[in-house]
Amino acid sequence: MTLLQHLFRTLAAALVPALFAGSAFACDPETEDCVEIGKWELSLGVGAGVRTNPLEATPDIPLLLIPQVNYHGERFFIQNLDFGFILWENETQRLNLFATPSYDQVYFHRWSPSNFFIDSNGFATSGKGNNDDDDLPVIDAGGDKEFIMPGFKDVQERKLRNRRMAGLGGFEYSVTTALVDLQLQYVTDFTGIHEGDEVRLALAKNWASGRHSISASIGAIWQSSEVVNYYYGVTQAEADMRGAYHTDAALTPVARLDWNYQLTERWDLRFLANYRQLPDEISASPLINDNKVITVFIGGVYHF
Repeated sequence: MTLLQHLFRTLAAALVPALFAGSAFACDPETEDCVEIGKWELSLGVGAGVRTNPLEATPDIPLLLIPQVNYHGERFFIQNLDFGFILWENETQRLNLFATPSYDQVYFHRWSPSNFFIDSNGFATSGKGNNDDDDLPVIDAGGDKEFIMPGFKDVQERKLRNRRMAGLGGFEYSVTTALVDLQLQYVTDFTGIHEGDEVRLALAKNWASGRHSISASIGAIWQSSEVVNYYYGVTQAEADMRGAYHTDAALTPVARLDWNYQLTERWDLRFLANYRQLPDEISASPLINDNKVITVFIGGVYHF
């Protein structure tokens, strides 16, 4: 266990008893801009969407029901699958201690929680690069389909080890300016699944006009070699004729657009699009058949 992983576990254990402490309101409830403390916000998105799956011979992931759960205490908060504790804040800056599940297992496990709570792990994983088809011998079938030559077993035919969901914990710093909002995260695996680290950076801009609200962001995610090889590496026992695969750390560009329109007091209309460009370190894996991941959802959101 690294020093930072040990530090996160120690801090989390020390802060747990204080998580739900605090008064009922962060301000005078009679004021117009008051934010109620200790109130749960629950909503459910119903619509049509998909997350493309870059794994070879693996179907895309449908998105039909999108739940959202939010809770804000005086110090403790929950945002879907993310749990945090505010260590320090002022009018424009905040430093949080937080925990979140890893993201990359979503491609290997259809029923991973992150395939339902798609607003969690706003930065989480998958990188940049080119999908170099010249490296794979294929047979031209005369159409737009390609068939991998004998000996190149697809993912469904191999006995792959289980890629499990890791628990990530660390620190999050955010600052709000007149131009953009900046968010920086450092997380490390405190569950001992892959014992890797991630650094995430994002710039976001929000607009609101009448019933419309729009949020756009761009960012990047750096993952250590331990993370990349746990999910996308291939051991000798898993390999086909292409052999085992081991690679270095990876950097992932990410872009996101989120549009909401308030229909009624309870209902919103929502459109969400997220793009991830898989890096060479990931897209070159024998498990991967694409160099990008696209998530799109459109539908209604009901607020309970």
